[in-house]
Amino acid sequence: MADRSRESGAAEPKREALPPSMRDRVPFLLYRAAELSHSLANDMLARIQLTARQVGILTLVTEWEPMTQKALGDTLRIDRTTMVSLIDDLERKGYVVRRRHPRDRRAFLVQPTPSGRAAKVQAVAILDEQQSRFLAPLTSAQRQQLGTLLKRLQQPPDPGATAGGGAR
Repeated sequence: MADRSRESGAAEPKREALPPSMRDRVPFLLYRAAELSHSLANDMLARIQLTARQVGILTLVTEWEPMTQKALGDTLRIDRTTMVSLIDDLERKGYVVRRRHPRDRRAFLVQPTPSGRAAKVQAVAILDEQQSRFLAPLTSAQRQQLGTLLKRLQQPPDPGATAGGGAR
């Protein structure tokens, strides 16, 4: 049987965008904001044929030092299979090379090429623009406060902290 309210043109009751158990849950809101930011980053990086994850790899190997695929995966929290695929694509584009690790024959170090370094610079400029666009609804003070709070949440919890009044 068809829904008569739709057939008669009657408006459906207005619903909130999310049920209260989701819209008021901070971890869900963080996840959703991260997904929106990640999607915007990927859309904007598409013009240079890179993804946010690939820029993460290029950033680590250019700003730190060559790293193993495992170390990259651990740092960026990317599973091994996905990491291999991302690095394969970067290698095809000429942005990185794999070299045998000098102290571990089983491992390869991922190193940037000159064109990889240039692509990273270009990508960071795009991500600066993405950050401004994504955070546009916030004031400068709110942006700074958000950054401070998110950095605090990434630190290991203090064993003596209690909910709501942590010892941080």
